[in-house]
Amino acid sequence: MNTKKLKYFMAVVEAGSISSAAKQIPIAQPALTRQIHQLEADIGAVLFHRDRKGVSLTPAGHYLYANGQRLLSELESVAKKTQDIANGYRESLSLGISTIHPYIPSITALISKFRSRYPSTQLTLESMLSGPQAAAILAGRLDAGILFIEREDEPRLDYYPLASFRMAVFTSKRHPLIATPPTSLKDFHDAPFIRFSRTSTPGSFDRLDGCFQKVGFIPNTVQECRDDITIRSLVATGMGYAIMPSIMALGDEDIVAHELDDLPIATDLMLAWQKGRQPETVKILCRLAAEPL
Repeated sequence: MNTKKLKYFMAVVEAGSISSAAKQIPIAQPALTRQIHQLEADIGAVLFHRDRKGVSLTPAGHYLYANGQRLLSELESVAKKTQDIANGYRESLSLGISTIHPYIPSITALISKFRSRYPSTQLTLESMLSGPQAAAILAGRLDAGILFIEREDEPRLDYYPLASFRMAVFTSKRHPLIATPPTSLKDFHDAPFIRFSRTSTPGSFDRLDGCFQKVGFIPNTVQECRDDITIRSLVATGMGYAIMPSIMALGDEDIVAHELDDLPIATDLMLAWQKGRQPETVKILCRLAAEPL
């Protein structure tokens, strides 16, 4: 099966029609149609139902689409590792790391330990939010990731726990509530709330909503952001409050973190990889993480 034809097939499915896919690739529509017919002939199966409205997947097409991205990712990974070996590296590890790693010394300590003990391994690091990290691991673009996630959030991953951090309400030191320190989430009933978008950290987003529901109000969300550094900066200006891991307040003179009894949640920092597919380099990371600091 030709990988180019498989990519064309995936593009047609995701675009919803051959004509739309042809424009996006770009390729002439008749040429794309021929490529799809040739792929069907190579496999020996009809992949699309065709009618005046366009195309829709057959059962065989659904199966190929469900596995196609994994196949492409694995081929890409094999090609990259082959290139690494040709460049003199015996192993390689592509690792996602949390965007707040500057606030968590244990992350950089683990990476430094790995780098010093295994200098012949090609180590690629990418700072990413938790949601995109999990998606990249599942798609095969990352071997593993260090991210904030709960086990139940993504059952298709395996995990090694690294740390757990209490969640806290962050406010500017100039926030009106600082005059009388808050004791409950209810104290923030009408205050402007700055939060992560759900696509960035879906599990954490839902758990926070559960806390708000328990205390009986819907937060006054004035801004959603995709990264914690932006949220932290907006809080520091006094724009509103946010809820983040309490460790992010350390060493900051403009921000106060309030740990509240009715916000009894923590966020777990995990080393994660695809379930049942733990590379040897990730096993090494787990062993290093288990060593005393």
